[in-house]
Amino acid sequence: MKRFVNTSGKELVIYADSKLTNKVGMLYRDSACFCIHEQDAAVVVLYKVSSNGVFKVGFTDFIGGVQEG
Repeated sequence: MKRFVNTSGKELVIYADSKLTNKVGMLYRDSACFCIHEQDAAVVVLYKVSSNGVFKVGFTDFIGGVQEG
């Protein structure tokens, strides 16, 4: 698994499904995540919730803003 960083300059919405219909979280600017898989023009990411340190998995569609880091 590769580690990536949100360098888009904005918060990325994280969704529960590949159709990007059920918002479940945010990947904040400069936050790290692990890209697990690409599915239906979306990326599956593993990221840490900043408020409680728990890890979550979800989908995001802004692939260009996530760079290897």
